[in-house]
Amino acid sequence: MGADSRVAIIRCADYGEEAVYRALSEAVDAAGGLSVTGKCVLLKPNIVRDAPPERAITTHPAFLAAAIRLVRARGAARVLVGDSPGVQPPGFQAKQSGLGAAALRYGAEWVDFTARTVGLSCPEGKMVKHFIVSAAVEAADVIISLPKLKTHELLYFTGAIKNLFGLVPSVQKSVWHVRFPRREQFAAMLVDLAVAVQADYALMDAVTGMEGPGPGAGYPRHIGAALASANLLALDMAACMMVGYPPREIPVNREALDRGLWLTGTEQIVFPALTPADMAVSDFQRIPFRRAGGQLAEFFLPPLRKIRARAEKRPRIQDEICVRCGDCARICASRAIRLEEGGAARRMIIDHRACIRCYCCHEICPAKAITLEKPARF
Repeated sequence: MGADSRVAIIRCADYGEEAVYRALSEAVDAAGGLSVTGKCVLLKPNIVRDAPPERAITTHPAFLAAAIRLVRARGAARVLVGDSPGVQPPGFQAKQSGLGAAALRYGAEWVDFTARTVGLSCPEGKMVKHFIVSAAVEAADVIISLPKLKTHELLYFTGAIKNLFGLVPSVQKSVWHVRFPRREQFAAMLVDLAVAVQADYALMDAVTGMEGPGPGAGYPRHIGAALASANLLALDMAACMMVGYPPREIPVNREALDRGLWLTGTEQIVFPALTPADMAVSDFQRIPFRRAGGQLAEFFLPPLRKIRARAEKRPRIQDEICVRCGDCARICASRAIRLEEGGAARRMIIDHRACIRCYCCHEICPAKAITLEKPARF
């Protein structure tokens, strides 16, 4: 991730492949170009779960296709594409989202992130000194994050930096939620991962984003933009401004800014094309910030921590919608979810005493059967 703080925002009205390709090309040129000649490029789209593109859960296949064409046109020798959802089935090919087909159509190689992993050291990490990630990270000369602009129940917003978490294979991601259950801790871990990976570039799909209870159960929202930057933090902060989030209020952004990584403030971001104000979505449905108490008080007063934990939204399974697929139980590293056998009346049960409020179950539920609700009393 470079020190260049240019973020190019370009209008892109729809997912016509030529329209997206033109927008990405213009954005990359405005942001200072992209050097990939003779290199192996890893394109990392966002696939929370494999779902049809109209659900706006994943990076759109037309966006991925345009990114492959772009790096090919600029001389990339080899293009790898991959991601690992929270619960990754064997032989995952991203069929429903169309991303697997888009990769193959334009001559890229689809990578199974669970097939081979490598250790990634992060001696300067604040929370984590060593990660296990897909071996594609080691194979690539250039790593490009392809996030979808979306809300996130735990972190409020998810963008280019959070998208790198998909480099950690499948359910291994849920272990990090158990180790770092508080959003500030989890955000610090994600910044450590970004430091370790050192992604080179980001191209954000903001043609249609997700608002409301994202990143997997929200609602598609047309925004009409494509973003490009060599600075993932700058790009994420610009996207936050577009949808009305104060950039520093997002835990991942704040953590990186406080460490002086890549940027120290919004005033350093340069917009060579459109500005966030030009593409502002005034009525975007954001996730409200939780503001009860300060971090210092929380650290010194364990009882207050417990009160705050009880006040957090809780996942609730709607039995009438649940398809009993068991994905929620498989991704829950705290083992708070189980299938209660009972013949035709069997159902998924959540032990709220064991639940750490990471919301992974809500994120990956294919039926949108898990809602997040404030407890009536705490």
